Amino acid sequence: MGEFQVDEDRYVGQQVRVLRRRRGWSQQMLADRTGLDLSRGAIAKYENGERPVDSRRTLLALASALGVTVGDLTGHEQEKLDPATAEFHMVVPEIETVLWTQGNVTDTRPPHSLDELLALTRTATKIRNDCDYATLGPMLVPMLTDAYRHVRDCDGTSVERAWDAFGTVAYGVASALRARGYHALAWTAAQEAERAARHVGEPAPLAAAAFSQGQIMLSRPGALPAALATTMGTAEKIAADVRTVGDIETYGMLHLQASMVAATMGGDPEPHLVEAAEQASRLDSAPSSTSASRNDSFGAANVGLWRMSAAMERREPGEVLALAPELRPNDLPNEGRRAQYFVEIGRALAMQRNYQDSLHMLLRAEHAAPQHVRNMTAVREIVGHMMRKARKDLTTGELGKFAHRVGVVPS
Repeated sequence: MGEFQVDEDRYVGQQVRVLRRRRGWSQQMLADRTGLDLSRGAIAKYENGERPVDSRRTLLALASALGVTVGDLTGHEQEKLDPATAEFHMVVPEIETVLWTQGNVTDTRPPHSLDELLALTRTATKIRNDCDYATLGPMLVPMLTDAYRHVRDCDGTSVERAWDAFGTVAYGVASALRARGYHALAWTAAQEAERAARHVGEPAPLAAAAFSQGQIMLSRPGALPAALATTMGTAEKIAADVRTVGDIETYGMLHLQASMVAATMGGDPEPHLVEAAEQASRLDSAPSSTSASRNDSFGAANVGLWRMSAAMERREPGEVLALAPELRPNDLPNEGRRAQYFVEIGRALAMQRNYQDSLHMLLRAEHAAPQHVRNMTAVREIVGHMMRKARKDLTTGELGKFAHRVGVVPS
């Protein structure tokens, strides 16, 4: 296919080049500092857009070598300007204030009752799992404020239930913040979820808090060993007490998280995936949950999806495409998971240079969860790469329109 250069396109390699030059390093020096088996030529291809940064491991290694965060390379500040998610980004300073003050903020509205708060939390969880962050954002501040109020004002009969509700809200806030790139603030919320989990003392909230912390650490260069230690350390502590549906869901997610960390570190994710699959097989016969902490994304279908993601991280596109027919998108529990399914297939096809089918899969992912997919680094990297490699007629059609929507080419 002929080359077609797109003006003003954006990709990770551009920022890598800027930062490398500011540090006065050669491309070979940067390659050596990554700790990966990268050549000077590989760095050159990343920087000039000939090769997308298409794995978390490479992205983390480049960020670590350059002494920056992943967000510094991926353009998190640009994502904040996206009008589609403006409602979420506008409330982040308020969330920060509530976390800093532990809910001691000016708020004259009557609080939700504990039952109302738990019901609202379930609604917010579904919205978050469907990746509708614009709707979710305005819900978070009053929920978090009320959760703090209940912990502060509860009496002896409702103490444990109040802490359980607070931990569930804090976990949801941490998950949403992490998903939108606010990792430091997400860590504060995850620590609050852990504080609540210690008060409750049950397996599900402890597992949920550890899962949240592990996910946040997965975004930071150098934190992968700690992410694995956090998830597996907690899993080992609670394994003997895992009985209810919520226990199994959250414990299983710890193993899925560990599988991704292992794959990112260049290790074998299979033992963790096998354990997660075994846990999923227990769900139908497990008793109901006693804690509000749940992760109903967990199940056999989601284990299959994480297996695809681990294979993609290990740069095994053939394995991803072999696994894909074993899953039906409608078996996945929410729009976010369905979008991820199509993204993984799209990434695998792009790695095999099947750009036409890759675009089709990425468009299906966007249809499922537009706010999520349009701001995924992997999607932006692939779309930008396709724009630079595709025929001119493709870049002015669906691919070109998609490139504008994901911010690869400024509108």
